[in-house]
Amino acid sequence: MENQKIFNKSFLFIFISNFLVFIGFEMLLPILPAYLLSLNASTIQVGLVTTLFTIGAVLIRPLIGYYLIDNQRKSLAIGASIILMLVTFIYPFLNIVWLFLVLRFLHGIAWGVSTTVNSTIAVDLIPKTRLGEGMGYFSISTTVGAIIAQSLGIFIYDSYSFDILIWSSVILSLTAVLALQFIHSPISTKREKQPFRFFDMVFEKDAWFPALLAVFTTLSFGAIITFLVLFGKQKDLDHIFLFFIINATVSTLIRPFTGKWYDKRGPWSIIIVSAMLGFLSLVILSYTTNDFNLIISAILFGAGYGTVMPCLQTWAVQKVSEEKSGAANATFYSSFDIGVGVSAFVLGIVAEWVSLEMIFRIVSLSFIVVASLVYKDYLNEMKRREKNNK
Repeated sequence: MENQKIFNKSFLFIFISNFLVFIGFEMLLPILPAYLLSLNASTIQVGLVTTLFTIGAVLIRPLIGYYLIDNQRKSLAIGASIILMLVTFIYPFLNIVWLFLVLRFLHGIAWGVSTTVNSTIAVDLIPKTRLGEGMGYFSISTTVGAIIAQSLGIFIYDSYSFDILIWSSVILSLTAVLALQFIHSPISTKREKQPFRFFDMVFEKDAWFPALLAVFTTLSFGAIITFLVLFGKQKDLDHIFLFFIINATVSTLIRPFTGKWYDKRGPWSIIIVSAMLGFLSLVILSYTTNDFNLIISAILFGAGYGTVMPCLQTWAVQKVSEEKSGAANATFYSSFDIGVGVSAFVLGIVAEWVSLEMIFRIVSLSFIVVASLVYKDYLNEMKRREKNNK
């Protein structure tokens, strides 16, 4: 068992490739809404930047998951990374809003394929006796990517231009494609497949409650990635990138502590406390006019949102049997996509009538909803335990 290595050559290169793809994608997120506004798009169309991307990713994931049951992964990973690179390259050439939105939908499809296949390759390469440890290491490729990417994107956009930002993303994607060439992906075993059922692949019924909470929680994230850069420009906040750096750093550093809390006390108390921190974060952000308040808001958001989401994912997996853990994860990620997509679209409509400050105050209430639902579930759980003890 001790000789089973996680960090073999193939694992290192899939880690590097996923890291580069993630940075290349994430660095565009806070910038695309602002760029679309420069094309005279409406706030509703700005909201569609995230919504259409989300629809593409949600629709393709079940199909790719079904395809991967008995097909080669490496060629699909390379193809998806190449498409991500080409789609990114095309953005500056589109000056018509509706064509830009169509490309965004295609971008979502390519992203859904790439992230699904890369994760599957990582699972294939990790010794099964060390799967939890190995996937923990692999997730760093996205966590550290989040720390770097959005702040890097804002810095490049503010310091240089949108075209330079796109070229930076394209170069990262090209490097990711090259890294994939050094991966030896095991050939999957042919097995009998059940007929494809879309909703069965997307939705695991036993994980519905954490998934519902994830939808509410990600409404806040959708608001951040859609409107924070615009909010910063309105308020003359020159260091809005600090929010993304501090948020990602805090959420990463706090995970060992919150994980132990979760294991010791269960999901209820940690989620309720973290949701209240998320609520305070968005309220403070809505009143922010200087870097100090921005930093406080980022710290609270990292501790709040950054704790709630991994706790909800763990809770979803714990609610199902071991063989359904993949379905639970798929349900969780689809809930994330749906929450972000709905948030961007609905808030894009709301932004026609209210200020961005009010947008953040409205979305802060989603954390109150989460805390209330979790508290109600806690009371129900205590009643169940009391009944079982009689």
